[in-house]
Amino acid sequence: RHSFPTRRSSDLYPTPDQSLVPKAPAAGLVDVDAAGFSDQFGEYIFKVGDGPTWCTISPDFGLAICEQNEVSTQYAPIPVPDTCDFSYGYQVELKATAPEDGSPEAFFPCLGSTFTDPTGALTLQDGQQISASGFTCFVAVDTARCENKEKHFIVLGPKAWALG
Repeated sequence: RHSFPTRRSSDLYPTPDQSLVPKAPAAGLVDVDAAGFSDQFGEYIFKVGDGPTWCTISPDFGLAICEQNEVSTQYAPIPVPDTCDFSYGYQVELKATAPEDGSPEAFFPCLGSTFTDPTGALTLQDGQQISASGFTCFVAVDTARCENKEKHFIVLGPKAWALG
């Protein structure tokens, strides 16, 4: 299902304008009850503000993944590794903890489809935050930032992405 780059993703690709990447939540951040975002499979899915992005926190897979349709992206295309024959650069994934195989915690997965379907998902609005299964995600306008307990993170929105 996944292929991992051999180097850190941040070393492989030019990053977007860092002023577009949320570093910390805005003052007055509102925590929302994660239970309202749970689907019938025990995952937490939310649409990101008024933007095209959605995120899923998956306790069963120990990950948070944010994704959007290719046509919604406004950042420069991410070069597709030779090992990937599928969609690349429109999803970012974060593991709950450092993988034992040494692969990165935050990366672009090579996936043949979306991880989840956001149809019917509730919207996490600008200035709201959700915490579930060891992940905390917040929305800044139309961009999401999710962190694990180790403070590694992913960011995705129509104009920006970041891995750290």
